[in-house]
This record gives sequence, C-alpha cells and structure tokens, in this order.
Amino acid sequence: MGGKLVNRNWVKPLVLCIVISFIVIFLVNTDIDSTKQALRSVGFKFIYLLIITYIAYFFGTWSWHVCLGEERKKISIFQLFSIRQIGETVGQFNPTSVVGGDILKANLLQPYQIDKAKALSSVAASRITAVLSQILLFLIACLFLVFNNKHLAWVSSWGFGFAALIFLLLLIQVLFIIWISKTHSLERQQNSADASFIRKLKNRIQNLIIDIRIFYKNDRKMFWYSYFLAAIHWIIGSLEFYLILIFLGFDISILDGLLLDMSVIVFKSFGAFVPGQLGIEELGNKLMLTLVGISSATVWITVSILRRARQIVWIGIGFMLYFFYQKGCSACREVNIRHKNAR
Repeated sequence: MGGKLVNRNWVKPLVLCIVISFIVIFLVNTDIDSTKQALRSVGFKFIYLLIITYIAYFFGTWSWHVCLGEERKKISIFQLFSIRQIGETVGQFNPTSVVGGDILKANLLQPYQIDKAKALSSVAASRITAVLSQILLFLIACLFLVFNNKHLAWVSSWGFGFAALIFLLLLIQVLFIIWISKTHSLERQQNSADASFIRKLKNRIQNLIIDIRIFYKNDRKMFWYSYFLAAIHWIIGSLEFYLILIFLGFDISILDGLLLDMSVIVFKSFGAFVPGQLGIEELGNKLMLTLVGISSATVWITVSILRRARQIVWIGIGFMLYFFYQKGCSACREVNIRHKNAR
C-alpha cells in the first residue's frame, strides 16, 4: 500500500514536468523575431485578438457552468474560468490531449466541495455539447463554401464529396441526440482492484456516456442551453481569423472566418496527440487559407505567428491562474481546518 501511495505522489509532478517540457519545446520552436515582426504589423490591434479569445473562453466556461446543475452554486463562473483555462493549457501540451485536461478540470473542482462524479459528468457533458455545436457550425461553413459563388469554381469538382460530408455530419448529430434521449439506461461499471488499464478506460468511458445520457434526460433545457453557449463560444473564437485577415488588408466575410477556424480545429483534432499541435496547426492554416483563395506564403506565416503569439499569452495566463488557484486552495484548507478545530 505504501508503495502505491508513493507512486501516486509522483504522478502530479511527473505530469507537470511533461507539460512544462512540451511548452519549452513549443517556445523553442517559435521564431521570436518573426513573432515580433508580425506583432508590429498589427500593432495595438493584437489586443483585440486577446479580447476576442477571452470572450470566447468565457462563453465556453459558461457552457460548462450550466452543466454542473445545482453544484454550480458552489463556484462562480470566474472561478470556473480559471480552472477551465488551466485544464485547457494542460490538455494542449499533454500527450493525452483533452482527456488529460478534462480529468484535471474535474480534479480541480474538488476544493469547492463539488461531487467528483458530478464534476466528471459535467466536464463530459460540456465537451459533448461543444463537439456537437462545432460539428453543426462546420456543417454551416461547408454549406457556405459549396453555395458561395466566390468559391464555387474551386469546389465544383468536389461537390459530391462535400455533399456526402455534410450529410454524414448532420446524420451523426441527429443519431447521437436520438441515442442519448432513449429511455433505457446502462449499468454503471465498477473497477476491480486487479482490472487492466484497458478495462478501466472502457468502464470510465461507459460511465461518462451514462452520465451524459442522464444529464440530457434529467435536464434537456440545460443541455441545449450549454449547446447554445458552446456555439457562441465557437462563433466568437472564429472572429480571430476574420480580424487577422482584415488587419492584413483582406476583404473577407465573417462566414469565411468561421469556415477557416472550424476547418483548422477539425484538422488539428487529427493531430491532437501532438503536444501543442506543432506543425499541424500551421499546415491547417495553409490549407484553409488556400481554400478561400489566399495563397500568399507571407500571409500564411503572419497568420500562423499571430495565432501562436495569442496562444503564448494564454499559456502565461494559464500558469498565473494556476498559481492563484493554488493560493486560493491553501486558504480554503486553512479555513476548513479552523472550522473543524472550532467544533
């Protein structure tokens, strides 16, 4: 037993070292001089990009907050914002990607006396509403690409493929909603002490799916509320692409920005196992910019650098929020100890 406890004590420092290592690799592979030059090209307007992403992250946090149900009374949206940002930072630079980040989010809720099962189910539910709303917006962006005359010549030979993709995405979304709304339920699985890693992972996924179905059946209004807020999160986040290209002198529409952002996010998901999606995001930017008729290498590099610069700023904010979170947790523990001693 003592050996197990010792091993567990090494888990958090090990994960932290892995995350920091990948962030260092990310920073080393970032051309600081080019970043400065790109920042000078937009000047103080870079602040607008940070404001846009903050608003997007806030709506993403709000979408998660409503999934907590009655437990949300124990934590404010701004406190949850800090936890979400910490989890997203770790998820981005963790080999397990969003899985590790989402589990961390649930663990960071424990000092607020939020039930662990509810914390895990809320994270899963908010992730599902985010993915479903993202698929819908990607579908809208694809429709825009197919029917917009400006891009029609490029996609005319791929019309059938795009139509098939659009139909598939729509079908997946409809079938999933129908599936989670079914009345029958599965039995929650308990992990035995000698269960294998694969068995534990399978049981955890099954239990999370059950929690999502329970959440949907018990409070459909909150499910769709979270879905709506997640959609706003994606729409506002896509304005980053739109603003960068406007700053660089291109006349594009907001739907163009939505198409670019949603497509790059989908592209990045295939390389989620790559910490920070180094190279994956840049390739996605290149392909999507070409898709909307912007083939300039200079523009592609500038767009990629500005998006990475924004990312670096939020990495720093994530670390600062973790520092304040730790201080806040220490204060909470001291208050709890005093309260117990007073009894």
